Amino acid sequence: MKQFVTMLGLAFILILAANTKVRAQGHVDPPFLQIQSAEHPIDLDGQLNETDWQRRFDHLVFQEGFKPGDVEYGVTKTLLVSGDTYLDTTTTIVRFLHRGLDLYISLQSDDKYVNKWGGSWEGDGLFMKIWDKSGVPKEFKLYFNASGDDPDMVYEESQAGSGEGVGYKMPGTVVNDTTQIDEGYTAELIIHLDQLGYSEEDTDIPVILNIFDPDKQTGTSGEEWNIGSYFKLWWGSEWGSETRILRLADPPYRKSIKTDETINLDGKLDEAFWSKAESVTVGKGSTTSTGGWYMQWGDTSNSYTDQSMAVVKFAHNGTDLYVGVQSNDSSVCEWSPGWEADGLFLWMTFKGVTPGSGDRMEIKNMYFGNTVGSGAEFQVNANVPTGGAEGASYEPDGTVTHTETNGPDSGYSLEVVIHTDLFGYSVGDTVMLSVVIWDLDYASSDAYQQGVSDYAPNWWGTQWVDPNFEKYYMYRGVILSEETAVDDQRPVKVAENFDLFQNYPNPFNPSTTISYNLPKRTDVTIEVFDLLGQKVKTLISATQSKGIHSVVWNGTDESGKKVGSGLYFYKMTTQNFSRIHKMILMK
Repeated sequence: MKQFVTMLGLAFILILAANTKVRAQGHVDPPFLQIQSAEHPIDLDGQLNETDWQRRFDHLVFQEGFKPGDVEYGVTKTLLVSGDTYLDTTTTIVRFLHRGLDLYISLQSDDKYVNKWGGSWEGDGLFMKIWDKSGVPKEFKLYFNASGDDPDMVYEESQAGSGEGVGYKMPGTVVNDTTQIDEGYTAELIIHLDQLGYSEEDTDIPVILNIFDPDKQTGTSGEEWNIGSYFKLWWGSEWGSETRILRLADPPYRKSIKTDETINLDGKLDEAFWSKAESVTVGKGSTTSTGGWYMQWGDTSNSYTDQSMAVVKFAHNGTDLYVGVQSNDSSVCEWSPGWEADGLFLWMTFKGVTPGSGDRMEIKNMYFGNTVGSGAEFQVNANVPTGGAEGASYEPDGTVTHTETNGPDSGYSLEVVIHTDLFGYSVGDTVMLSVVIWDLDYASSDAYQQGVSDYAPNWWGTQWVDPNFEKYYMYRGVILSEETAVDDQRPVKVAENFDLFQNYPNPFNPSTTISYNLPKRTDVTIEVFDLLGQKVKTLISATQSKGIHSVVWNGTDESGKKVGSGLYFYKMTTQNFSRIHKMILMK
């Protein structure tokens, strides 16, 4: 019977998701992208041959009918401008990096017909607006809008000196020539954000992006509406004021403050020096983490509902590097079908040496074991020097690991000591490492469901030292500094996004609170459904202001009659968002 109920519940979730056309985690039309730092300056030649472009990180895919993947996001809308059909369904991948206030944008297109759209100003490539710090939109264009035989890409900007752009025609591409099939193009664009009024304290850059794709034209006036097709895709709005956000993130270095206090390795982070330490916040949308991915092995029926954040702090006593982690995770567990678990996975390096995948050094303080109520297990692999690291965990009141029957957890904290002298480091050196925070949710053996349980690693540095997954590895630097405290840091922003939170308490009797976030004033509906998909009650149907809101369900239907014990679902719907969670009423 339990299996039957589970299958019904899962089926209901899938039906609702299909009816509302929602994909997991906003992988279509994300409200923001988290932009990582480039390790090296980009050589602006349009060819995308830098290592940085080939790393694994979030990017947009402009393609009709695109199905998103783990770090691949779709766009807002498409339009067939002219022509009866769109036969050359081009894929254009748009990637973003930054180095300080230099924003890099690349295009990688497999377009088979590269050309200008008749005698107009438009052509294959990018049209973009960036809102400057004062709120004025500035235009940037990098496109094939020149007439004649095989012209190069053209760069245009509305504010002189604010950027540069270069295109590269792939071998076999001849622009404005319809007698053969092209092999596409690539391009690189740099925008100097300081010229648009931004400073190092600014992180969120409002933008809109259009990718133009006219086909089978020679750039001759009169062809525009009569020959071939013209397809357009955009992120945000086509010409208007509905923007999306590029969030500058991923600082390359952090300072480890100096302390004379010996850590009490209990996972609690209650030593005085922790309050003065510099940190990174690792999680989706943070300005101080590198990246992440948020889907269950590419299963688009799943969604990342418990978007945890982990603050990772650094201090040192001599060459002993202290790493502290504080997480607000409300579902602390191990991934039931596999080894992955909540907690810290840290990659180390020897001084001056970048290890290959066979030499990688793993330090783990993670919630392995699937034993209800157990703490994290500390592990190192064979490549770590003997005695090179040690660690402990702490679970506060309210956290019961490896089970979902006790309601939301209250997070956890971890402490790790790395004896960096055994890795060749001295005081004053910069220790190169990568921090990965695993976030497994609703995945305990008593709760695991395919398509419902969540799986999301986030990281500062590199995720996985594996040439089959990440071609290039990127480590971040922690300086064994002489400073004893760090002043105010650059603010950490998180996603200003629609969100529906897990009800609390859960299970509940007689009532429970449902909270949700609205990033703008909008119409919103909160509804409760039973296991068979029948609506039990509408809790909210109104226009509400921006911010976090809550509503209480007291276990009654529309008539005010008490409903029975069992599994229920609550659904939040707005014009651009829909999400479902489950809850249990126990009497």
